[in-house]
Amino acid sequence: MASPSGKMQLLLIFLTVFIDLVGFGLVIPILPTYAQQLHASETTVGWLIASYSIMQFFFIPFWGKLSDRIGRRPVLLISLATSCIGYLIWGFADTLLWLFVSRIVAGFGNANIAVAQAYISDVTSEENRAKGMGLIGAAFGLGFVLGPALGILCLNMSHDLKFVGLVAAGFSLIDLILTAFMLPEPKERGNFTQERFGRGISFVFNTLGDSKLRISFLIFYISTFAFANMESTLVLLTAKQFHWDARANSTMFLYIGFWIIMVQGGLIRRLTKKNNEKRLIAMGSLLTAIGLLMLPLGANLTLVYVALALLAIGSGINNPCNQSLLSKLAPQDHVGGVLGVGQSVSTLGRILGPIIGCYLFEHTGYMSPYFAAGACMLVAMVLSFMLPNLGAKAPETNAEAPTAA
Repeated sequence: MASPSGKMQLLLIFLTVFIDLVGFGLVIPILPTYAQQLHASETTVGWLIASYSIMQFFFIPFWGKLSDRIGRRPVLLISLATSCIGYLIWGFADTLLWLFVSRIVAGFGNANIAVAQAYISDVTSEENRAKGMGLIGAAFGLGFVLGPALGILCLNMSHDLKFVGLVAAGFSLIDLILTAFMLPEPKERGNFTQERFGRGISFVFNTLGDSKLRISFLIFYISTFAFANMESTLVLLTAKQFHWDARANSTMFLYIGFWIIMVQGGLIRRLTKKNNEKRLIAMGSLLTAIGLLMLPLGANLTLVYVALALLAIGSGINNPCNQSLLSKLAPQDHVGGVLGVGQSVSTLGRILGPIIGCYLFEHTGYMSPYFAAGACMLVAMVLSFMLPNLGAKAPETNAEAPTAA
């Protein structure tokens, strides 16, 4: 068991990630609307959303390695201050260029997930580490739910979308203050980030080429790509079909987050008692595919919300089971490195999903991103049948947190 001081450290790192993700969840449903107010095309919206993930792709290893050298706490403080600046830029942005700068700076600051994971690795014993990492996954889920809810409240207070950026900056400032005054530096730093990011490019290519891991990585990428495709174009779709405003879109993202929390908060554990990961990945991929294919065909709100529930439930099943299977397939002495490669593959999906999805939306019709994403998930379902069957052991559903877009 963790000591009382260790439990407090875990609680504080949970709050750090949670508050960070509340700010992220706050702006995501509003970003496409704000960008289009600044005369962005649909394709430009895709690049704007992807710019955040591009920064994370390159700087998650940077922050992690820097924390090995100078400490976890200083790096968290620097990254949180940077994130706050990024949201402040949003609050004063009056051109599309400054909105891009805002997302780039925020992405640079919020690429601190590896530092949070390394901190947990430093303050937990090996047997309690998975539970500690699960706190990060829980923080992501709760932030994704409460962020849009807070967005609704902000939009009730002010119709100016700049105000949302200022509120997100305020949350980042609270996060920074809590970390500065309450989060101590771990007594000893382990080799967590060295394991994740210090093995060199040859390890990455060898891992991606491993026949036991290849299919799992491909499903991981496809699933993330498809969800990011949907996530980035959904506001564009509702604006076209139902003329929804930012408040209605925040409500919709709150609904998606609710279903994901319901699945990962309890349903997944019941399912894994009777099914192995391979079967659940197939089930999750199929549900996600059905939801994606139904979504642009929704002539009424009931059908849209049924489609959103299906894809949220499918994604909530698919992702943790694929992460669990990947950790079981990895060589025992390289699990951290393999999951680090998986995180990079996931982030790549979050980069290309918005870019391709928004391009298709603008140039080939509003239904095409969802048909393409649905087809990808059907491919993922077929690929799942090629995965090895490792039994019905329950996955550590939140051992590896998702990467925010």
